[in-house]
Amino acid sequence: MKKKGSLSLSVNAIVVLILAIVMLGLGLGFIRGMFGKVSTQVEQQISSEREPAIPTASQPLTLSREMIITLSDQDQVVKASLFNPTNAVITAIPSVTCSALAVTEKANERTINQGEFKTYDILLDIPVSAPTTDLCEITIDAYKKDITIKITE
Repeated sequence: MKKKGSLSLSVNAIVVLILAIVMLGLGLGFIRGMFGKVSTQVEQQISSEREPAIPTASQPLTLSREMIITLSDQDQVVKASLFNPTNAVITAIPSVTCSALAVTEKANERTINQGEFKTYDILLDIPVSAPTTDLCEITIDAYKKDITIKITE
């Protein structure tokens, strides 16, 4: 009788283990699918944003647009190109500051050699807000450019 009890326990343990593995697989598949959709949406936003004008020594920082009209709590993409007119190599990452909105930005650091330019893809996280218009400033290294963010209903 003891042997039948131990056999029954091991079969139950195997069934529970198989169920746990199946549930883990389903959970991982769901999470992977959700992250895949978000990643695809961001890539589509970046690819649909037009390229900024080519920067020059007289206008080293150019933006794809200087006015963003959006809904509250949405991500927006802005592309910024920076020309390096100095005699040194520039390594910089963009930052965005607004007078009233708490906008957060995500962008990769770039290294720009003398006489070259690079384009940054800047993902702006627009906060939950009542309809408003705010003047913001995009800064890359020592170069600044104004951008207006208008939040509609």
